[in-house]
Amino acid sequence: MLGFGGLVLAAVFVVLMLGLWSARENTVSLTRKLAEAVLDDVQSAIEQRLTPAEAAVAYLGSRIEAGQIKLEGDDLAQALSSALAGLPQVGALIFLNEAANGILVIRGDENTQVRAVAYGQSPEILRQFETAKSRHRVHWGRVLRAPDDTRTVLNVRKAIRIDGRFAGILVASVTISQLSAMLAAETLAMDGEAFVLYDQRFVLAHRRLAKGYNNASPEQPLPLVKDFGDPILAAYVNPNLGQDYGGRMSREMGVQIVGTADGQAYPLVARRLNWFGVVPWEIGVYFRDDAVEAEFNRVMAASIAGLVALLLSLVLAWLLSRHISQPLKALARAAGNVRDLSLDNYSPLPASRIKEMDDAGLAFNNMITSLRWFETYVPRSLVRRLMRQGEGVLERSEQRELTVLFTNIVDFTAASENMAVAETAALLNEHFAQVGGCIEAEGGTIDKFIGDSVMAFWGAPEEQPDHAARACRTALAIRAAVEDGNKTKPGTPLRLRVGIHTGPVIVGNIGAPQRMNYTIVGDSVNIAHRLEQLGHALGDPKSAVTILLSRATHDAAGIAGADDLGPQHIRGRREALAVYRL
Repeated sequence: MLGFGGLVLAAVFVVLMLGLWSARENTVSLTRKLAEAVLDDVQSAIEQRLTPAEAAVAYLGSRIEAGQIKLEGDDLAQALSSALAGLPQVGALIFLNEAANGILVIRGDENTQVRAVAYGQSPEILRQFETAKSRHRVHWGRVLRAPDDTRTVLNVRKAIRIDGRFAGILVASVTISQLSAMLAAETLAMDGEAFVLYDQRFVLAHRRLAKGYNNASPEQPLPLVKDFGDPILAAYVNPNLGQDYGGRMSREMGVQIVGTADGQAYPLVARRLNWFGVVPWEIGVYFRDDAVEAEFNRVMAASIAGLVALLLSLVLAWLLSRHISQPLKALARAAGNVRDLSLDNYSPLPASRIKEMDDAGLAFNNMITSLRWFETYVPRSLVRRLMRQGEGVLERSEQRELTVLFTNIVDFTAASENMAVAETAALLNEHFAQVGGCIEAEGGTIDKFIGDSVMAFWGAPEEQPDHAARACRTALAIRAAVEDGNKTKPGTPLRLRVGIHTGPVIVGNIGAPQRMNYTIVGDSVNIAHRLEQLGHALGDPKSAVTILLSRATHDAAGIAGADDLGPQHIRGRREALAVYRL
């Protein structure tokens, strides 16, 4: 029975796998190409609509700065009117002086119209105005609606500097109705519904917005997806509204099957765009026909039918081997937990009537007892990440740019003199658990605990391009946790100093053959430590947690709102270090 059953099983399995593999690869390849072609068409149409606005602002701005267009008299208005007449993609050109006042040249039904504008009382426009003043290149701003205008617009702007002095800002705007009308034309050509989402919460362009958004306001210039009235987009943003059609094959196709609240399914393709400002766009198309879904369902149906045939051939082998396979499966699951260092919920392997399996289970249970002692002293999260890097990471040290963080409890030594030993240990354990949780939540590596201090770093063993930002978010999370604890716990409030620096270090396994540590060494570690100590003199008067950053960390993290404390002299360095307080 086993011999003939095995031959039948092998034949059915090989034929089934070859057929499914061929059908699957063809379907995935063709559908992925279709999805990419559709998105390329939509992206190209958007670029053709918006790129001329960028070029116009750059060209006119360079002429103004070169003195070829004068800001006084009618020269500027005539130049903007002439430029707008030749730019059907652009809805308006605006020049605002230092006081956010200026002229607006807008496209009318038959010709261009020029009028004076004063935006000094609009908070949103003033905020964007101040942001644009510090930029030296042409850039896209946030979507907005002017107080005296009913249209929501995309805007590209350039700060004008004449002889090095700021003279104003030149802006070109494209209305969302223009962009939506273009997408409506693309929708007819591809037999689908094209859309653009803004920050994944708002609808930026859609066929329904071809005549504008009547409910726009300066505070909310775009409609929310959930209130827009498109059930497919609502289900795409919130998958809980409909049935889940996801899966590995759908992801590989590049097509998502969106299930709506009424039980319908729509193939949808989407792509992120980060070219037009700091707020991410998401362009996409969903289809009304079921061509993509039909291909997907055909492969799934073939898979199900083949699996049914395969299961029927496996029934006999399963009945005969079940008695042996169950202990082996239990041992394999337990070995998998050991591999992942997941020992918390381990259940001892039961005894088996098969002597060899019973001996293996007993030895395995004894091994787990020994490993539980070791895991108390080994950082499991670090070991797991090193395991993912492969065996080679244990044999090399290398220089990398990382971000290092030090924390220290203020006046802990003096406070601990009045505490019992058990009370001191409990306080430290609770504090370290709190800080360690914040560090691990941002993918950081805890290097060591030094008295009441913690040293951690980001950027190794795994590559983390945003390591500086992760460290800053961790420091803010620690501040929030400490301040919340101070509000709820009696006794003296806990105060903390945090120092963060980004720079080159040597990282790797360092130590003796009997005891190795995955750690970092170098001057950057010392700088982070000195920054933490500098918190003595530069304490934050507004918070129980003082966070000091070096300029390297501040620039790499790209954070805003930090206090510039200027150059500071730190112990052990001859040159002053630019320091920020977060």
